[in-house]
Amino acid sequence: MLSQLNPFQCKTMEEILLSSESFIKSVSNISDNLSGKYILPALREAQEIDLRGILGDNLLTKIKDLVADNTINSEPFLDYKALVDKCQYYLAYTVIARLCVITSYKINNVGVNKTADENMDVVSQEEIYHIQDYYQKKADYYCYLIQHYILENRALYPELDGCHCNKIKANLYSAASGGLWLGGPRAKGGCV
Repeated sequence: MLSQLNPFQCKTMEEILLSSESFIKSVSNISDNLSGKYILPALREAQEIDLRGILGDNLLTKIKDLVADNTINSEPFLDYKALVDKCQYYLAYTVIARLCVITSYKINNVGVNKTADENMDVVSQEEIYHIQDYYQKKADYYCYLIQHYILENRALYPELDGCHCNKIKANLYSAASGGLWLGGPRAKGGCV
């Protein structure tokens, strides 16, 4: 997948994004006309909040460094490239889930509003959240695949030492997302 995007990075003030607007549009039903103004912040949040919770700080930082210096496609780092490939659909569906709300409501000088047009039916807030949940469940499935890949290939990534895995352990064994906060992941025990 990544070789098709060549490169898959988007640099803005040294910001490294592991997917792209074009990839997300190519694998989804979002409009080709949807502005990057909406997609890029959603991608940034999907990567820096959601994906970071799965991979952890050390591994995500290593991957971003390899992308930044354009060495991720070289022989010693192909395992990292394989992991980024596994993350592409997760990032895409997480972005789409975020876009449901981002594109439905606008914030401007008059406050928060919804655009209405005589040639278009605006969906209800309940419908927006229903569609968002639909795409989040797709993202959860890809999260599950990433988690199992990491657990099966943990030895390939030195950034996932015992202590670091304890920090992200809860995010490696459950791909479920929901509105009920259960206290968040807890790192119990010392370094292994």
